[in-house]
Amino acid sequence: MTEQRRLAAIMFADVCGYSHIMGADESQALSILEMAGDCIDQAATMYDGRIIKKMGDGFLVEFTSAVNAVQGALSVQKAVAEHNAAAALNEQFQLRIGLHVGDVVVDDDDILGDGVNVASRIEPLAEPGGICISRDVFDLVQNKIPLEVVNLGPKALKNISRKIDLYKVQVDAVAGGVGRPVAPTCRRGGLRAGVISFCIVILLALVALGVKQHLFKVFAGKAFRDVEIRAKAKLDENLPSEALAILESYPAKFGETEWQMRIDEMLSVIKDEVVRKDVSSRQEAFLKAIASNNRAVALALVHPDTLRRGDVNMLWNRLTLMAGLLKLTGTTSDSFRVRSITLSEERKKATLYMDFLKKNGEKEKTQPSEWRLVDGKWYVYGDPAMLKPVRRRRPDRR
Repeated sequence: MTEQRRLAAIMFADVCGYSHIMGADESQALSILEMAGDCIDQAATMYDGRIIKKMGDGFLVEFTSAVNAVQGALSVQKAVAEHNAAAALNEQFQLRIGLHVGDVVVDDDDILGDGVNVASRIEPLAEPGGICISRDVFDLVQNKIPLEVVNLGPKALKNISRKIDLYKVQVDAVAGGVGRPVAPTCRRGGLRAGVISFCIVILLALVALGVKQHLFKVFAGKAFRDVEIRAKAKLDENLPSEALAILESYPAKFGETEWQMRIDEMLSVIKDEVVRKDVSSRQEAFLKAIASNNRAVALALVHPDTLRRGDVNMLWNRLTLMAGLLKLTGTTSDSFRVRSITLSEERKKATLYMDFLKKNGEKEKTQPSEWRLVDGKWYVYGDPAMLKPVRRRRPDRR
């Protein structure tokens, strides 16, 4: 079979200090690697490239031209820098990127050869957040992309028989700043050259904006999935308060996205469930206090306004009388089951509906009770003697 060869623009990128990140927090390291991969994949897609393979924390990417490769690399570093500017310290990361144009051998979905080897040796010489390119790349893009570079001179690369002239691309992505293509210095060429340069800058800005917006959505989705997984784990452990704290930690910078809407929906459902459990447990404590003739505990669960408006002794007498009647019939506090709880929109009022379980297994509805929130605690409001059966209206007989 004839060996298939072609000229390709090759990009090598890797996550700086990945081994250290992995040693400190394996889960966070994998999340960072996934974010880096998504960022590179999106930029490759926009600039007519493709990820050939991933090698640990490194990525081999092929582009159809040197111009596309440089534009893709700049967009990647811009997106990562802007992510770092708003992310928590443990979520920040940086990439090194090396670019070369050379002959490659095609092997199914892989590429091999001298061009790939040179690009892989250039990448480690780039600074964190920076881009290093070969002379071959620079010669192809210098009049097509507004760049500012520093000539590093010929460098001896490991396992490469010849020295390669290298250039450092000046991008503000180094040290976490927001990167941008640097405008070219003034050259001869008159008005036409100036107009062309201006148009290129505008086009690059528009493309970069599109990449930024898309990657912003990607990072927002990643953050949502991380928060969702951790919150659900806490719910499985019956720790709703911790689940709420995790959901509320969703970064505010994603507040206008669809993911924030889903976070808000989950928060609302969990908060409602927490309130219902709290009211239900207070109701159970109230019934047990009445059944055990514990006046102090029972009245401590009655709303302060109810106690101020009425005669406390008369209220307690009604409750004990009701409890005595139930006791004569062999009824205990366990004979009541919470059927449902409806909440006000601001979660400061709750209406609790209960069923009374008869000895024959039938259920009978009781009068609903109202509970109100005061200083973070729920109190039964109004008439606490809610254990009376609901009177059924008899049909008229005529």
